[in-house]
Amino acid sequence: MKLSIMFFPNTEKKISKTGKIPMYVRVTMNRKKAEMRLNIEITPAQLLIWDEKTMRFADREMSANVLLNTIDKNFEDFRHHHGASLAEYNVKTVRNLILGLNSRPNPLVQNYIDRYYETAIAPNSNMAEGTKRNYRKALKHLREYLAFRKTKDAALQDVNMTFAHGFRDYLLGTFPNCKRVGMKEPSALDNIKRLRTIFDRAVEEELLLANPFKKIKLKNRAAQRDRLDIHQIRNIYKLDLSKFRTQQIYRDMFLFSVFTGLAYTDASELKQTDLYKMTDGNVRLLLKRVKTDIVTEMILPKQAMEIVNKYKYSAESEITGRVLPKRSNKEVNVQLKILANMVDIPIKLTTHISRHTFRQLLAEADIYEMGVIKRMMGHSSHNDIDGTYYSVTEARLLEAKRKFELYLEKAFL
Repeated sequence: MKLSIMFFPNTEKKISKTGKIPMYVRVTMNRKKAEMRLNIEITPAQLLIWDEKTMRFADREMSANVLLNTIDKNFEDFRHHHGASLAEYNVKTVRNLILGLNSRPNPLVQNYIDRYYETAIAPNSNMAEGTKRNYRKALKHLREYLAFRKTKDAALQDVNMTFAHGFRDYLLGTFPNCKRVGMKEPSALDNIKRLRTIFDRAVEEELLLANPFKKIKLKNRAAQRDRLDIHQIRNIYKLDLSKFRTQQIYRDMFLFSVFTGLAYTDASELKQTDLYKMTDGNVRLLLKRVKTDIVTEMILPKQAMEIVNKYKYSAESEITGRVLPKRSNKEVNVQLKILANMVDIPIKLTTHISRHTFRQLLAEADIYEMGVIKRMMGHSSHNDIDGTYYSVTEARLLEAKRKFELYLEKAFL
């Protein structure tokens, strides 16, 4: 990356009252320029002794030469110490630093967020892969926003309330020209929360005076998702699919998630080795969720075990070791809509509805112990007092399994 400095008398800015000519400095970096007027004014006579090649006055005793030498030395010092990291600065920042106008470094936004991810997020062994993925998404949106407003070289100190509000409007907005569809407020808030964390670090490092993303207000609750009632689940469970073998697989995949609360990714990746046979004959499911890395644990009800045993010795299961057949989420959702039509369910059936349905069914089965529910669904409890002092024992999981299994048995009669 090329970096250069130039001093010149700006005759176009000649002062009409005094006839003097101001001196300017121009810093050029990667074909971008930043100029500023210096505290030097020269007479027409002094202009005659200006040497364009040396960028100094022939009279070595002139005080102007002293200031130019000082600035030039600051420039060379900066280039020597920061030559390998010039990409972290914009041309205005360099100009201000060598002129002593700004003693704080001012890296580019893109470079700062990339460095934050590489040093604070990527190597963090205590952070779930799903959380890291969410950070990557937030940073991707921010880079696209910088490109959208044509400010890829924006400096960190340009991150102000105007910048933050613009990013919020960008996330929520639909822009046909760049084929962008706006997201819902809760989704936008998830991205902004990640940026709050990143720019909090910039404030702590004294690179920013304040974090403008902290003042962005958005709704944090999505509209309640659809879920099936027990009668609709019964209709799917009882549906005769003897002539529709393809639909049988997708029904089983959906019902298994209804009976266990597993998200699509967790259910599709569930291995036989994640199931443990207990001494009393029950089977315990124990795994870490792909999205959050939080442990999910439950004793499987017999309705879920029927599905496990159905595919246990299938050729696909023996090869892959998975509990269920492997199908793409897109393919499953297409087939679920066909299944919904077959039993006259008037909602857009998806894999995600199964997890919401499971939570609803737990309440209908009189399972209210929050610690048990969080354990079965793989929800975090580290912020709760119970997360420190309460342990979900095997007896409590067995009791929840008994209630849930009994509830399903009565409903499916």
